[in-house]
Amino acid sequence: MKTNFQTQKMKLFLLLNLFVMLTQSCTKDPYNTGCGAPPQSYYIPIKLEALKQTPYFTNPAFDTISFASDKGDTLTFVKTKTDTTWYFENGSGSPDCGFDKVYSQTLKISYITIKGNGSFYVKHVLNNGQYRNILNININNDAFEPYDDQIGLIGYPTYKQETTILNNTYYSLIVIFSNPEDTSSNEAYINKNEGLFYYHNKKENTVYTLLKK
Repeated sequence: MKTNFQTQKMKLFLLLNLFVMLTQSCTKDPYNTGCGAPPQSYYIPIKLEALKQTPYFTNPAFDTISFASDKGDTLTFVKTKTDTTWYFENGSGSPDCGFDKVYSQTLKISYITIKGNGSFYVKHVLNNGQYRNILNININNDAFEPYDDQIGLIGYPTYKQETTILNNTYYSLIVIFSNPEDTSSNEAYINKNEGLFYYHNKKENTVYTLLKK
């Protein structure tokens, strides 16, 4: 016959076992819940092929850029730096298991003005949530923002096989407007070899043309 002490000991043992089982079932191990591998971080750079859609990121000759206006003045810009930023968004996953972290690259080239009164910078955005694969070529605070694969794209609505300006011929270009929905807004001509080579500020009735390299 079991003594009272033995009975109490047996009850305590059973209670301890039950507690351990309940604790194990309630403890969440993020790496052993059927979720598979833990969330990862991915950094996605802009591909070289995309950067070659303009000369600014790959051709050192465009570290200095000059434009002449039809009014006789000149704008000259000199590259100072290239900055990289990363746009974050959640990748694949779930609230229970966590999400991968995806970082998309943006590159921005800054220029200083060493002659004339103007400004210039170039930004290549892989993804910022609202836009993907967007170029921002900004001159005198006018932003021209084509998708990078539209430059030189045959079949693009404003594509031109060639144009001649001041006895210089430019090939495979597109026309971009500062307001894409308004063809009366300021306009620019852009191609792969020269980048933005023609800028028409219609508000000021002034035309700037890239001085050929």
